[in-house]
Formats: sequence, structure tokens, C-alpha cells
Amino acid sequence: MLTLENIRFCYKNSAAPIFDGLSLRAEKGSFVSIIGASGSGKTTLFRLLNGLEQPEEGRILIDGEPLSAHRQYASYMPQQDLLFPWLTVEKNVMLPMTVQKKPKEEAAAKARELLRQVGLEGWENRWPRELSGGMRQRVSFARTLCAGGDILLLDEPFSALDSITRIQLQEWLMDQWKQLNKTILFITHDVEEAIFLSQKILVLTGHPVTGLMEFTVPMPKERNREMLLLPETARLKEDLIALLRREAKAEGTEGAERIHDADEAGIDR
Repeated sequence: MLTLENIRFCYKNSAAPIFDGLSLRAEKGSFVSIIGASGSGKTTLFRLLNGLEQPEEGRILIDGEPLSAHRQYASYMPQQDLLFPWLTVEKNVMLPMTVQKKPKEEAAAKARELLRQVGLEGWENRWPRELSGGMRQRVSFARTLCAGGDILLLDEPFSALDSITRIQLQEWLMDQWKQLNKTILFITHDVEEAIFLSQKILVLTGHPVTGLMEFTVPMPKERNREMLLLPETARLKEDLIALLRREAKAEGTEGAERIHDADEAGIDR
């Protein structure tokens, strides 16, 4: 469904590209996690997929057609929930449809249905300040779904949560993915989180990134946390950690320069 072909991208005034010949493929309905050392270009990749940045070379295709041929093909959920404190929960979820000028009653009905799906029925008229961190992230997820699109780009959505809430939301997200039949690309720094959620893990490597190392997660779609203790799963975790350590060590001056270039451009990596 989603294909990147030989992507080259460089920030303005940067001395070196972030990507040079990057290619990847995500099948329709798959769950793919993307990991890499800090500054390796994970968030930059999402900016390209969102159309916020344009590659210098290469193509990004949806079902074999360029991004320009599609509208609302992807929805993006950032690390912070970014809920507006002056809007109720329901109106926060409705916001993408309000921007799209959907009829108010239609938007409200869809927002209420999505809140029901994410377990927040009865909270429609509450304010964001009344919600826990996990509840706020579920509201943010419902709003992301309202934006439309068959591809969900989730950029470390659980990174600010405590460990127990994070585990609960990982399991919740897994259930949502099974029900929604969406294609999910998920950025995380947490190797265990990537393994538990994903069918496939892609690791950004190199300076610049010229390719992706691909790992298939040795667990079925129907899974539980106990499977993380299986020998083949534990071995994958150790392999990924060792790979990330090597990449972090190799980052050195080149990585610092790339982070500086992105900071100069005002970009969160």
C-alpha cells in the first residue's frame, strides 16, 4: 500500500542528506514500527509521508500512485496529545471534521461513536484537564481517526506515560488495530514496545540513511505479553538493542551535525 522508492532528502543549508536512496514498503493493514538512534531521521520520515517535506529525489506512492493523487490518505498523532484546553472532549475529537467543514451533527455523531470505541463514552462534555494521561492519549487517537486516511502515523504516542499506563495503552492499541484494519507506522525508542506491537520492525541505519534493516517479529497477530519471554523473541530484542548501541556509537560528529542542521530548520527529529 505504501512505498518509498530511492528517497533522497536534505534539509536546507545542511551539509549532508538525511536520506540517500531510502526505500521501504508497508503492506495494507500491517503494523510496522520504526526505530533508530536519536537524530537518525524518524520524525523527518513522517514529515515526508505527511507531505510536509518534499524529497529531492525518489517517489512516495500510495497504492502505486503519487501522494498528490490522494487526499486525506494519512493521519498523524504526535508525542503530545495537543488537546485544546478550551474545547470539550467531544469538540476536540470533532476538530478535524470541523476544519473539513463537515456538517456539525454528522461530526458530533462520529465523534461520539469514536469516543465509545476508545472507551470514553460519557466523557464527551468533560474538559481535557479532567482526564488522566492515558485518557488524553485515547482522545488524541480518536481525533486522529477523525482526520481520515487508511494510514496512521503514530510518533511515540506513549513516551510521556508511566509504565503501567503505557502497557495498558499498548494492549489497547493492539485491539484497535485489529478492529480498524488500518495500516500503522509507529515510531518508538522502546524496543520491547516495538516487538510487542509490530509485525515488522524497520531500523534506520547509516549516515546518511541509505537503507533499512528489516526484522520480522516472531509472534502471531494474536499475542500476549508472555510471548515476549519466548527465546526467539528475547533474542530479537537483544539483537535490536545491540544494533542500536552500535548505531549510537557510530553517530559521533556526523550525528551531531545532522541534529544541528535539523535544529536550524526548526525540525523535531
